[in-house]
Amino acid sequence: MAWSSVLALADSLAVRYVHHHRAPSLWLFAETLALWLAFALATLPWTLLVDRALRGLLDMGKLGHPLHASARHLLWTALPVALHAHLDSYTALGGNVAALANATPWLLALALAFGCVIAVGLLLKVLERMSARPLAIACTLLPWPIAWLVTFHSGGPSPMGLARADAPNVLLLVWDTTRADSLTPYGYDRDTTPELARFSEQALRFTNARSVSTYTLTSHLSMLTGVYPSHHGARLTRQFFRPWATPTVVRSFREAGYRTAAFVGTDVLRAQSGINYAFETYDDRVDPWVTSTHAWALVHDVQSLLAKRVPALAANGNPHWIQDFQRPASEVLARAIEWIEGDDPRPWFCLVNLYDAHWPYLPEPEARERFVRPYEGPADGYALRGNRVRAAGLRLGPEDARHVRDLYDAELWSLDREVDAFLGQLDLERTAVVLTSDHGEAFGEHGQFEHRDVLECHTRVPLLLRPAGSTLGREVREPVHGVDVAPTLLALAGLESWFETYGVNLLGPLAPERVLLVENRDNMDPSLVKLALYEGDWKLVQIQGADRRPQWSLYDVAADPLEASDVAAERADVVGRLRGELERLRSRWGADDERDGRVQRVGNADALNALGYGGK
Repeated sequence: MAWSSVLALADSLAVRYVHHHRAPSLWLFAETLALWLAFALATLPWTLLVDRALRGLLDMGKLGHPLHASARHLLWTALPVALHAHLDSYTALGGNVAALANATPWLLALALAFGCVIAVGLLLKVLERMSARPLAIACTLLPWPIAWLVTFHSGGPSPMGLARADAPNVLLLVWDTTRADSLTPYGYDRDTTPELARFSEQALRFTNARSVSTYTLTSHLSMLTGVYPSHHGARLTRQFFRPWATPTVVRSFREAGYRTAAFVGTDVLRAQSGINYAFETYDDRVDPWVTSTHAWALVHDVQSLLAKRVPALAANGNPHWIQDFQRPASEVLARAIEWIEGDDPRPWFCLVNLYDAHWPYLPEPEARERFVRPYEGPADGYALRGNRVRAAGLRLGPEDARHVRDLYDAELWSLDREVDAFLGQLDLERTAVVLTSDHGEAFGEHGQFEHRDVLECHTRVPLLLRPAGSTLGREVREPVHGVDVAPTLLALAGLESWFETYGVNLLGPLAPERVLLVENRDNMDPSLVKLALYEGDWKLVQIQGADRRPQWSLYDVAADPLEASDVAAERADVVGRLRGELERLRSRWGADDERDGRVQRVGNADALNALGYGGK
């Protein structure tokens, strides 16, 4: 068991290397040690069984020495984790294990196993002259002070500039997966967000706002860069972008003397994507520390396999009982306010992502009582992935969809109260607020749930803008977009943009006939691309698959918001004109949907699968 401390220390240091942006904690080592001790206990019977078999076949000799027995136990404990980490590197998004069909990974696994045996043998050569008891004590105790030493934190990057004395704070608050027509200030017939409605009375309320994409990472990156996904390059199958090639507003704030931080509610926005660039603080730990270790990765996959093969162990699409890849708004906002109220006198820029309205829809009892109507069907907050729905192979009908939306409405009501309490702690005389969403959600429209398309329920999002000290609210009907967020954030702080964006400053004059683009390149099949171009009341939809032959649809979304009637055949003139607009717009940055389209191994593939993206 003494070796468990050493293994836990090595695993913890590996986590610190990957997640060096996170504030260190001794909990990482403590949790990891507990897991490795569990592994050691689990492998002890196997070690004893193998030793008994060896005694019947061999003259044990030195093999019976306590150190040798301990080394064999170490080997059986560490080898499964090492082999799993190696083989897991060959799997891709969506649990794709096609790469394991050839001999290379297995030959390398055999070589790895042989190398582990050699390494343990060499370790014994070094240690076998030592007394077993002092060695066991050292291995058990020494990792603790070492783990404690690496918890010292430098406090993040140093300031890059000096802000002017009257510079306002700037908050970008993203309600993930929030459709505009489910909110009180956007005319919903249920009072889901009364506090947001009061806030909107002192803000610019944009009634014709569209998201840039329908995937969390790509949309957030576009809000921070002011460019489209096919420009910054991130997509579902490519979970990173190059911040040095596509700058974000965060660097502008840093260089202007602001302190910068982000607090996110989902692992989809993990720092390894590059989104943390120029943030002094990037708080993305949504699950316990131990879930980032190599040891936990093995537990995760065992759980996943068991859940697929043993129906009783299935958990509504989530195979985990500790890890769910997200955290509630209460925790995110508490961390954010703690940072905001810190003793740093500099003005601040802060990104806050709140994931509560995202699937699964599991509202608290008070909210459920207010919004969830009587229902006796099979659907629950897990929608299409619920155990009962999947077991019966059901398609959700209108009553089921209404129930799921009730649960969603209840989530929004709770989130509204959390956000109101948070905003109440800010000095809004000195703090500008941009509140929006990355995309919407479907509840039965065109037979769909969640956000896998470019339907109106997916693309129409809220956007509220309150400059620091503002008390004048008004409705803005001109079309606006997610790419407008970046230049607007800078304008709120009085900063100039030093890089090109495709957005406009929402504080300035807006064009009533502006063209907007939504890109959905976030599919498991990278060749599947869906685009939506808006001009006035017209919406042109292009769907392109592996055959590279686009299909076109045209809708008048003012007269037909549910997109029930495709009028492309009747209005070929409009289709032709908008196709030209689409081509000219995307040619500005050389959009290439084949670029970086290969399905790759990504660091948070498990999170994407658990949150429903892997099945796109």
